[in-house]
Amino acid sequence: MKHNIDSQIFSVINIIPNPVIIMSENNLKGANKAFLDFFALSSIEEFHTIYGAVANLFIKNNGFFVLSDIKDGEYWTDYLFSKPEVSRIVSIKNINNDLIDFEITLKKIENESEYIVVFNDITTYIAKKNEYEYFAYHDHLTKIFNRQKFDELFLKEFENKKRYGDNLSVILIDLDHFKKVNDTYGHLTGDLVLIAIVGIIKNKLRINDVFARWGGEEFIILLPRTNINDAYSKAEELRKDIESYVDKELPPVTISAGVSELTNEDSIASCLKRVDTALYFAKVKRNDVVKVEN
Repeated sequence: MKHNIDSQIFSVINIIPNPVIIMSENNLKGANKAFLDFFALSSIEEFHTIYGAVANLFIKNNGFFVLSDIKDGEYWTDYLFSKPEVSRIVSIKNINNDLIDFEITLKKIENESEYIVVFNDITTYIAKKNEYEYFAYHDHLTKIFNRQKFDELFLKEFENKKRYGDNLSVILIDLDHFKKVNDTYGHLTGDLVLIAIVGIIKNKLRINDVFARWGGEEFIILLPRTNINDAYSKAEELRKDIESYVDKELPPVTISAGVSELTNEDSIASCLKRVDTALYFAKVKRNDVVKVEN
């Protein structure tokens, strides 16, 4: 089943906090508010008048991609799409003339010659010469931490709990019937749903909370200095926000969540097993949150 892909994408990209554009060959077909705000512009037409083309933005810096890297007649989107993530880095000047380094994610629209292009600010990582660490520890679709980085940060918080005795809770989230979304609307729509849901959750978390993609349509949140009751309340808040989220261009989805708190007797493995059990009970009902205490 082919969804109304243009209206769907234009609706969703404005949810994404990163600059996002839609490219058709070398033509800028659409841009979200974050992209226009980066240049203090109000419209694509204004962008064309001032800059001409997107590729004109890419400035030679640190060996990152510039238009001269490709042959005449080759589209820069096709070129970067064929390259590994560590080669998809560009430098662009913002409205204040600051040089910002972006890793580019390209998603080819099904059965089309168009790309969704997401610009991910990695200036801090580049400055610290840690660009490879960024790609090793972040999920390539949603740009939140991957499971490997979560395990590393969980161990750190686990040691802090043993030393200082602070509360530490975990929420494990699964999108209900997500396979049906992919089967009905296609994997592109599924990806856009995941990006939208991640955006909703990120906006509700504190700066010290750890949010990661656990695998597929599962996500995990580590909540330092949070007891199980407060973690349950947070999971319920997220469940309600996602249940009530409406976008006419995307299928509605709900989540199930398991919640548990790390005890003094726990290992990391025992806590994760318990929160997985909590999620299992939540998924029996769906669109539910279950907490399991030791």
